[in-house]
Amino acid sequence: MSPRLSRAEQNDRNRSLLLSAALRVFLARGYHAASLELIADEAGFSKGAVYSRFESKADMFLALLTERIAARAERNASAVAELTSSGTVAGLIELAWRAERGTPGWRLLVTEFRVLAARDPELNRRYAEAHAATVDAVTGILSAMAKRDGISLAVPARRLAELLLAMETGIALEQLANPDAIDIRQAGVALRQLAELLAPAPATVTEEVRQS
Repeated sequence: MSPRLSRAEQNDRNRSLLLSAALRVFLARGYHAASLELIADEAGFSKGAVYSRFESKADMFLALLTERIAARAERNASAVAELTSSGTVAGLIELAWRAERGTPGWRLLVTEFRVLAARDPELNRRYAEAHAATVDAVTGILSAMAKRDGISLAVPARRLAELLLAMETGIALEQLANPDAIDIRQAGVALRQLAELLAPAPATVTEEVRQS
């Protein structure tokens, strides 16, 4: 016979069950079409049990997002150590893709929420706070890689992290239209070529003469 759970343990268990149900409903229906009522039905709880723990659908989604960010950071701890010792930026992107393959549709769901939150300053602020944890983690990895390779970064590591995360989201959206778009294994080559295209063009002979 299993030991009886304390009130706090039962509350934590019920919260976990609700968030698991929320993930299933959000992934199946999208953020906009999901509701706390549907999530309560999925979890086998009353609506009152849901509203006693979460004030709104956004509140529940942000709780789910925060837990997933923490869980991903924990799962990637050993991989991060490997990246900072011998990894590449392409390997860092591959880490994100492993998480995406583990929960198909999660990145699209987060993107949907981000678009909606952008029109609500308070909701956008709360999302930004949760997202900052991901940015911080990637910043730390990039800083460690630069130190490992003796690279002096031209821009702060945090800006590079923001760019990398923006690329991840953009690639995920591109692949919704074309699953074959952008082979992740070619990410390193693509980044180097893009950097060359964006680099300032050398001065022409006429410009050099004018400046002399």
